[in-house]
Parts: sequence; C-alpha cells; structure tokens
Amino acid sequence: MPLTHLHKRGVVQISGTDAATLLNGLVTNDVAKASREVAVFAAMLTPQGKYLFEMFVLSPQADTFLLDVSRPDDFAKRLSMYRLRSQVNIENMSDSLGVYAVLPNQADVIEGQIFDDPRMEALGKRIIAPLTGSGNDTAYTAHCLALGVPDPSVDLLVEKDFVMEGLFDELHGIDFHKGCYVGQEMTSRMKRRTSVKNKLCRVRYEGAAPAFETPIMADNWEVGRMRSGIEGIGIAMIRFDRAHKALDDGHTLMAGETNIKLDPPDWLVLPQISSTPSPSP
Repeated sequence: MPLTHLHKRGVVQISGTDAATLLNGLVTNDVAKASREVAVFAAMLTPQGKYLFEMFVLSPQADTFLLDVSRPDDFAKRLSMYRLRSQVNIENMSDSLGVYAVLPNQADVIEGQIFDDPRMEALGKRIIAPLTGSGNDTAYTAHCLALGVPDPSVDLLVEKDFVMEGLFDELHGIDFHKGCYVGQEMTSRMKRRTSVKNKLCRVRYEGAAPAFETPIMADNWEVGRMRSGIEGIGIAMIRFDRAHKALDDGHTLMAGETNIKLDPPDWLVLPQISSTPSPSP
C-alpha cells in the first residue's frame, strides 16, 4: 500500500507560553511526553466524560504543538472557548498541511513531521507534511480494522460514548496519573470500578457491511450496534454481558439480515461479565 493521505483529518497548531498548560487541562494524556518525533494519542471530552475529539500531539519545538486531529475546524473553535486569557495562539493549518500514514517496512516518500503511531507498532508511522492532494484511504482503513483498531472519529458517537468504551485505555490514549482535565472524574471512576459494560469490538460478517448504527440483535434482544465496516471486517459497540449470554444460550447475532461474529483482538481488555445480565433474551 502506498503512502496514504488521511484526507478526513487536519492539523491544528497551538503555540504560546501557556500552550502546554491549556492542553493538559483539556485532554486525556500528558502532552509533556510529546516531542518532535514522539506523539501522544489523546482525546478531548465533555465535562461528563463523553467523547468529543481524538488527536495525535507532537511538539516540534518549545511551547509549540502540532495536532493531527479529527474535525479540525470544530476542534479549534472548541479550544478557543477554553483559552480565556491564556497566552496561546490557535491556528488551523489544514489548508496547507495534511496527515499521511505509512505502514511498517514502507518508505517515507515525503518529508515532514514523521512519528510512530503511538497506539500500536503494526500501524506504522504518521506524517504531518505539506498537502500533496487528496487520496483514497480505504486500504489503510481496512488495515486498521484487520488489527481491531477503531477510528474514534468514525466509530464513537460525539457527546454520547465514553473513551473507555472506545479502547483509549488499551491504545495508550489515557494517562491516569496526570493532573486534572475535563471529563477526568468519570473516566477515572470507570477505570477504578471496572464499570465499562460496552466496548468497541472487531466483528466479522459476509457480504456488504451493515449500515452504521444498525442494531445487533439476538432474536428480539439488542446486544450492540454496528459502527464502521469494510471487506467483511467491522467495528461494533458491543454490550458484552448480553452478547455472551445470548451466544451461550445458542442465539445468533444478526445486524438486519447479516450474521455477526464477535472477533475481539487479543489486546482488547474484555469487560467483566455478570453471570446474571438483565434483561435476558
């Protein structure tokens, strides 16, 4: 697969003496870990801990951060709401800079800010570089799905899903030892109490991908919802206690007319499953 332009993403630059303080008060990971070549994966949440944005944070120089981010216009506007009197400049650079991906063992064919994808070695590298035109990222998306790695900007519902449901813990997107940030209380509580009942999970099926948010049913009992899918592999939000109860009782999981098979990758931390989920099918 050649170098892939991730054309749905953009680049926001945040600079100024208060840039690190502002970001660390808003995102789930510690941006002090970021450097010119080392990126931090993180999310920005609502005060209730619900997902808003996900990003990769680089720091090419002191007091300057480049963010590879979903929905860059919306993100820059949201960030400006928190700026107040902070000494921070926020600039959407997406008209001139793009985000690119290159898989392991492939050459970096353009120059720019090159960094390893911090989520997983098998995802290769990402590059922030001057725009060279648009492209099709279908092959890269299929590669991510094959690894069981969701795209939060697609697979999580804004202001509805929690990042603990979106596998940010498994994919190194949360620092549970950093200072406070917006949404931290709920996120930490879910971690401490192991109260995550739903999680994104790789699924397999035959034929066309079921439509986004198609209910996954065991007879008349909903056990999840489809999210993205391509080439027989997809991501779904699964209520694991219900799904396992249904399968143990011999039910088939269906999204419309499509048979769905759960295929969690070995790195996914499965929710603790109650022996008496309610209601029962």
